[in-house]
Amino acid sequence: TSIWEVDKDKLSSTKVDNGCEELPPRKQLYLRAKKIILGFIDDSEGDEEEKENLPEEATTVKAPVKRDDHGFGVLDVNCIDNFLLSEMLRGLLKSTSRHSVKSCNLLVTQILDEINERMEECKSDFTATAELEKIKDTVPFYIKTVRKNSRAAKNIVRVMLGIDPVPPKDPADSLFPEMKTKKKKHKNQKGVSDVAKAALNKVKKNALTPADNALCRAIKSLKDATRETTDILRLTSTEVLMLTVLSSQGLPVFCDEWSGLVISETIFNEDIESDGFQIYFFAMGGVMEAAAEVWLKIAKTKLQEKLRLLEDNNHHDTATRQKLLEDIAILQKDHDAKISTLEESKKFNQNPQIFARKAVMLLEAVRKNMGPVDLQYAGEKKIRSLNKSENGLGTKILNWFHKEIIRWSKPLGIVDKAGNVLCGTSIGVDMDHLQSHDAAMMTKRDCRTVFIQVAQQSRLRSIFIKNKIERMASELIPKAMKQSTFSDDDWEDRPEWWNSESNASCACQDDLDLLIGILDYGYGGFDCMLNHDFQFCQRVKAEGKKDSKALFTRAAAQTRVNHLTRELHVIDDSEEMTKLVQDRSSRNKSDSPNNSNAGKKTTKSRSGVQPGLHAFFKRPSAESGSPTPNKKQKTPPTSPGNDGDHEVIALDSDSDSSPS
Repeated sequence: TSIWEVDKDKLSSTKVDNGCEELPPRKQLYLRAKKIILGFIDDSEGDEEEKENLPEEATTVKAPVKRDDHGFGVLDVNCIDNFLLSEMLRGLLKSTSRHSVKSCNLLVTQILDEINERMEECKSDFTATAELEKIKDTVPFYIKTVRKNSRAAKNIVRVMLGIDPVPPKDPADSLFPEMKTKKKKHKNQKGVSDVAKAALNKVKKNALTPADNALCRAIKSLKDATRETTDILRLTSTEVLMLTVLSSQGLPVFCDEWSGLVISETIFNEDIESDGFQIYFFAMGGVMEAAAEVWLKIAKTKLQEKLRLLEDNNHHDTATRQKLLEDIAILQKDHDAKISTLEESKKFNQNPQIFARKAVMLLEAVRKNMGPVDLQYAGEKKIRSLNKSENGLGTKILNWFHKEIIRWSKPLGIVDKAGNVLCGTSIGVDMDHLQSHDAAMMTKRDCRTVFIQVAQQSRLRSIFIKNKIERMASELIPKAMKQSTFSDDDWEDRPEWWNSESNASCACQDDLDLLIGILDYGYGGFDCMLNHDFQFCQRVKAEGKKDSKALFTRAAAQTRVNHLTRELHVIDDSEEMTKLVQDRSSRNKSDSPNNSNAGKKTTKSRSGVQPGLHAFFKRPSAESGSPTPNKKQKTPPTSPGNDGDHEVIALDSDSDSSPS
């Protein structure tokens, strides 16, 4: 039988009680939602009871009024789906100078997320999507300018909400903050010849990174005897080639199984987990030897060409012949240097450990010659200034790379007795090297530029080795993108379509492909990377097959890579610090008295006046007789404690009188 009983009266009743409560009035829901939105900026002003007394017109939807959009996007506030977004934007109007930058940035982040959700929902409505896209591009600009000119910045938000902007106090001031736009130089095409156009396109097409330009200047100095010789680092052609390889790929990331990164016999060591991003010294030695062969082939071709011109000369033009002889002498020296470079590269390839020692010592020499690094991150203005320094990489990564060099130097045995890293180049003070007087010269600026690029590649590689691709795509890179926006980073050469076709699983597909490609191919293989099937590479090809490299150059890509690497370093450094604090906290808990003193005898505190020497000795009384020798008795009352734990030695009168 069933234990359930049916209430026939309720069953036959026409009024069904479904257990649901009626929703509050729309007015109360409106006020509640507004309070939640304003909570993002800690707005505690206003009284809820006073807000409930608002007139009915304040909560009713009004008919749209056509206003000037001033070039900004305008949100359709009458659409019920935009209700949450409109209240978020109104929260920006409520923000004041007393609110922290962190709280405002948090609200802006939520606004951008809500805009992305709304754009996903109204894909079919092209008009609404276009307006939301304008708002999305303008909201970060509000954060950049609100501290400088609050009224002008908030006028942008007012226009987005369909509200008339507030005029400035000074009529001479602008109604909106000045928006920095990329200046494009439009030259008169009628006065420009085809040769000049081709020259301009060639310069833009072959745009190199600052480190590549620095190494090119060093190579050029081999033939330029008039270059300055003060505060420079003298390098051989082999060392210039080594820096070229290191600046393209970076330094291998140090790990506990470091020998597997140097010696090829331990390449299959399972303890080295790199997910395909780790590089090895023995492989870099092979790359350097291949590059040395190409250098020698180019030098040989140039020398043979000049010799051929000399043979074809009819000996009537003395000046031309003299100029050819001078060029041949320079090219002959360069050819001999390239032969020496190839021989040394073969030795490095045969002995990777020597190559590793030489590379680390060379990088330390470059670091010492580049000058000091400012690490005083104090104040918002100073932080922004340091973030924009070092080609947008910041100074923290340079300090990290210095520590990486120290980590490599100890197992490689290139430290002095004080523990400092040994540094030096082949050309010493004695100038006894064959290329001492024909050396490549790098200034402090060139050394700093090369060190920046090597540090960036090494740090980015270490982050990808540490984290899986899935986490990089879903968590770390999107977070780095937002932090880069808040840091006021300006990527002037950013393509308009960048990250526009990102899917739901990855909102940063182009940035992810760029970082992966720059680690796989290096800056030296940038042209080969553009032929890959990455999404952004296909877009570059689609925009211009003949001049695709001019649309997206090494220098343009490096700017974005530096910004993202800097923010990824900050995120990873913060995570490491959090882990360190947690480990120390758990270690302190395990070493606490409650856990460590279990089953152990505790020692009582002995604070107070130190007892006198007589407290440890006691003469037996005549009545009690002589006590047993070495018998322990309690400390007499002269001791500070009531239950003293001192050992009392009884003195026998006979023993006192007897000789020892």
